Amino acid sequence: MTNKNEEEISKVRVHKWLAELGMASRREAERWVGQGLVYINGKQAKIGDVLDPQTDKVMVKNKAVPKSPPGKVYFLLNKPDYTLVSRSNEMDKMTIYDLPAIKRLKAEINPVGRLDYRTTGLLLLTNDGQLAYRLTKRAFHVKRSYLALVNGALSKEQLDAIKAGLTLEDGKVGKIKIKLVQGQSLGKTKGTWYDITVNEGRNRLVRRIFEHFDLKVVKLSRYAFHDIFLPDELNPGKVIALQPKDVQALRLTVGLIDK
Repeated sequence: MTNKNEEEISKVRVHKWLAELGMASRREAERWVGQGLVYINGKQAKIGDVLDPQTDKVMVKNKAVPKSPPGKVYFLLNKPDYTLVSRSNEMDKMTIYDLPAIKRLKAEINPVGRLDYRTTGLLLLTNDGQLAYRLTKRAFHVKRSYLALVNGALSKEQLDAIKAGLTLEDGKVGKIKIKLVQGQSLGKTKGTWYDITVNEGRNRLVRRIFEHFDLKVVKLSRYAFHDIFLPDELNPGKVIALQPKDVQALRLTVGLIDK
């Protein structure tokens, strides 16, 4: 006979379960619940509702969801310019899910965090909801490295201020590494390349760091996430599977496996 404690252990919050299934990020799944798109046993789900995946019938957008998560898959996309990292497209713009390489993937995958419409480069994709959730949490300090072309140059004092720690409108920024790469002509504007590494995934963080000093990022490309680097031979819009050792390193970094 199943006791009460076993029943409680088997239950999970609905938005977390949808993320575990690889259907959406936790945030997006919670938004679905708030929009009335999720039903548990024929009743519209509410934020915070829990379910038993083995016994409860869950419907999302009028479609039944599986009783167990699919096999975990992990990919790396070289995100092209002018592309949204989103399933919804209210602005009639290209999304990563319109890319032929993504359409050919058999699994339902979600991005690990976001890159802006005009930001290119390394984007991880997976149906491992637990890993994706932890990789995007600020508490785990997962590093992200970018090359940024800026329409000007930072002074030594400004560079030192960035390294010492900035406070933006949404709070203090964690550790930042930044170095000058080279200068380049941008027509009538003098442009400068910077290599910058941050340890969190706040919205438009790199762009806002430069905007803090009245500089505009003209081009921005992410070339590394944790210790995973964008392969030189991977063209924009193309996808490759992550190596098992890279997946293990990511899981280790966010405490999903022990050393």
